[in-house]
Amino acid sequence: MSKKHQQKHGEPQAAAEEELTEQQDAVQTEPEAVTPEPKAEAPAQGKKPDYYDQLVRLSADFENYRKRTEREKASFLAYGKKQFAEKLLPAYEVLLRQREELAKKQKEEECPASLKAVKDGLNMVFAELEKAFKAEGIEHMDVLDKPYDPATQEVVAMIPSSEDQDGLVLQEVQMGFTMDGKVLRPARVIVGQHAEG
Repeated sequence: MSKKHQQKHGEPQAAAEEELTEQQDAVQTEPEAVTPEPKAEAPAQGKKPDYYDQLVRLSADFENYRKRTEREKASFLAYGKKQFAEKLLPAYEVLLRQREELAKKQKEEECPASLKAVKDGLNMVFAELEKAFKAEGIEHMDVLDKPYDPATQEVVAMIPSSEDQDGLVLQEVQMGFTMDGKVLRPARVIVGQHAEG
């Protein structure tokens, strides 16, 4: 007897059983419901991010950055000043030597009156340069007739000398200069050497 035939003949119980089995099969074929994975623990509700701590760290970082840039700026300025001064030194040295030469000639009365205007102009230029150099801490080294100092001078020659001039700077071939107490350009000198006989 077929199932349809049983239903027609009033067997409701068999039909109910058949329907129940169909429902169970349908439930088994449905995909299982996906259970969500547990989320990472959320911060406790009473706890807030520590913005003050972050602000202190950020402030310290900024202060360190500011100090570092100030140091770098000062270093770059000092380097630029040194480079510029080194370029001016040869001209300054020529002016200084010419001024000394004119002063000698004037003392010996070999300086004609026509050169007086040139001398005065040279002195004015030299005075301005000297003022600028002094403001930047640049000074000419005084080395003549003083003991040779390897830290500030370079020996270009040794010449025979008397015993009392042994080791003294007898001539200055190239002037030496300091800037802020440090050697900007070493003096090139000729030193006396006493030959023991």
